[in-house]
Amino acid sequence: MNIAPMTPQEERLMQQVLKQQSLRCKRCKQPVEELDCYCRHCGKPLRPFMGFWYDHGGILLCTLIAGPVSLLPLWLSRKLSITVKCAWSVGIGLFSAYLLYMLYQSYLLVSQTFSAVLSSAI
Repeated sequence: MNIAPMTPQEERLMQQVLKQQSLRCKRCKQPVEELDCYCRHCGKPLRPFMGFWYDHGGILLCTLIAGPVSLLPLWLSRKLSITVKCAWSVGIGLFSAYLLYMLYQSYLLVSQTFSAVLSSAI
Protein backbone atom coordinates (compact mmCIF):
# COMPACT_ATOMS: atom_id res chain seq x y z
CA MET A 1 0.00 0.00 0.00
CA ASN A 2 1.67 3.17 -1.22
CA ILE A 3 0.55 6.54 0.11
CA ALA A 4 1.13 9.44 -2.22
CA PRO A 5 2.85 12.44 -0.62
CA MET A 6 0.67 15.47 0.03
CA THR A 7 1.02 18.57 -2.04
CA PRO A 8 1.89 21.81 -0.20
CA GLN A 9 -1.69 23.01 -0.66
CA GLU A 10 -3.05 19.81 0.89
CA GLU A 11 -0.59 20.11 3.80
CA ARG A 12 -1.71 23.69 4.50
CA LEU A 13 -5.35 22.65 4.34
CA MET A 14 -4.69 19.73 6.71
CA GLN A 15 -2.88 22.02 9.17
CA GLN A 16 -5.77 24.50 9.11
CA VAL A 17 -8.29 21.72 9.78
CA LEU A 18 -6.20 20.36 12.68
CA LYS A 19 -5.74 23.84 14.11
CA GLN A 20 -9.48 24.55 13.95
CA GLN A 21 -10.28 21.25 15.64
CA SER A 22 -7.87 21.93 18.49
CA LEU A 23 -9.05 25.51 19.12
CA ARG A 24 -12.07 24.89 21.32
CA CYS A 25 -13.12 26.29 24.67
CA LYS A 26 -12.39 23.89 27.51
CA ARG A 27 -15.64 24.78 29.30
CA CYS A 28 -18.30 24.85 26.56
CA LYS A 29 -16.40 23.03 23.76
CA GLN A 30 -17.36 25.71 21.22
CA PRO A 31 -14.83 26.71 18.52
CA VAL A 32 -12.76 29.84 19.21
CA GLU A 33 -10.41 31.98 17.15
CA GLU A 34 -6.65 31.67 17.61
CA LEU A 35 -6.22 35.23 18.89
CA ASP A 36 -9.21 35.20 21.28
CA CYS A 37 -8.41 35.74 24.95
CA TYR A 38 -11.94 34.83 26.10
CA CYS A 39 -14.55 32.40 24.78
CA ARG A 40 -17.22 34.25 22.82
CA HIS A 41 -19.87 31.81 24.02
CA CYS A 42 -19.31 31.39 27.77
CA GLY A 43 -16.77 34.16 28.60
CA LYS A 44 -14.14 31.86 30.12
CA PRO A 45 -10.52 33.08 29.77
CA LEU A 46 -8.76 30.89 27.21
CA ARG A 47 -5.29 31.50 28.59
CA PRO A 48 -4.29 30.96 32.21
CA PHE A 49 -4.12 34.02 34.45
CA MET A 50 -5.83 36.28 31.91
CA GLY A 51 -8.99 37.14 33.89
CA PHE A 52 -10.00 40.50 35.34
CA TRP A 53 -8.12 39.92 38.59
CA TYR A 54 -4.83 39.77 36.72
CA ASP A 55 -5.13 43.25 35.15
CA HIS A 56 -4.54 46.73 36.61
CA GLY A 57 -8.17 47.27 37.61
CA GLY A 58 -8.44 43.86 39.23
CA ILE A 59 -5.20 44.32 41.16
CA LEU A 60 -6.38 47.72 42.42
CA LEU A 61 -9.78 46.36 43.46
CA CYS A 62 -8.18 43.35 45.15
CA THR A 63 -5.77 45.66 46.99
CA LEU A 64 -8.62 47.81 48.28
CA ILE A 65 -10.56 44.74 49.40
CA ALA A 66 -7.86 42.39 50.65
CA GLY A 67 -4.67 44.47 51.01
CA PRO A 68 -1.45 42.50 50.66
CA VAL A 69 -3.34 39.38 49.50
CA SER A 70 -3.49 41.10 46.11
CA LEU A 71 0.19 40.27 45.64
CA LEU A 72 -0.85 36.73 44.69
CA PRO A 73 -2.83 37.60 41.53
CA LEU A 74 -0.31 40.33 40.78
CA TRP A 75 2.63 37.94 40.53
CA LEU A 76 0.57 35.23 38.78
CA SER A 77 -0.48 37.69 36.07
CA ARG A 78 0.90 37.18 32.59
CA LYS A 79 -0.47 40.51 31.41
CA LEU A 80 1.92 42.66 33.44
CA SER A 81 5.67 43.06 32.99
CA ILE A 82 8.19 42.50 35.78
CA THR A 83 8.78 46.25 36.12
CA VAL A 84 5.06 46.91 36.54
CA LYS A 85 4.77 44.04 39.03
CA CYS A 86 7.61 45.50 41.11
CA ALA A 87 6.04 48.96 41.05
CA TRP A 88 2.65 47.50 42.09
CA SER A 89 4.35 45.51 44.88
CA VAL A 90 5.96 48.64 46.31
CA GLY A 91 2.65 50.49 46.11
CA ILE A 92 0.75 47.63 47.75
CA GLY A 93 3.38 47.42 50.50
CA LEU A 94 3.17 51.16 51.20
CA PHE A 95 -0.63 51.08 51.15
CA SER A 96 -0.69 48.11 53.55
CA ALA A 97 1.79 49.82 55.90
CA TYR A 98 -0.37 52.97 55.87
CA LEU A 99 -3.49 50.94 56.67
CA LEU A 100 -1.73 49.20 59.56
CA TYR A 101 -0.53 52.55 60.90
CA MET A 102 -4.03 54.01 60.69
CA LEU A 103 -5.47 50.92 62.38
CA TYR A 104 -2.95 51.29 65.21
CA GLN A 105 -3.78 55.00 65.59
CA SER A 106 -7.49 54.13 65.71
CA TYR A 107 -6.80 51.54 68.41
CA LEU A 108 -4.88 54.11 70.48
CA LEU A 109 -7.68 56.66 70.11
CA VAL A 110 -10.36 54.17 71.13
CA SER A 111 -8.35 52.88 74.09
CA GLN A 112 -7.64 56.42 75.33
CA THR A 113 -11.29 57.38 74.95
CA PHE A 114 -12.42 54.21 76.71
CA SER A 115 -10.00 54.71 79.60
CA ALA A 116 -11.08 58.38 79.92
CA VAL A 117 -14.72 57.35 80.05
CA LEU A 118 -13.99 54.66 82.65
CA SER A 119 -11.91 57.00 84.83
CA SER A 120 -14.60 59.72 84.74
CA ALA A 121 -17.30 57.17 85.64
CA ILE A 122 -15.47 56.08 88.78
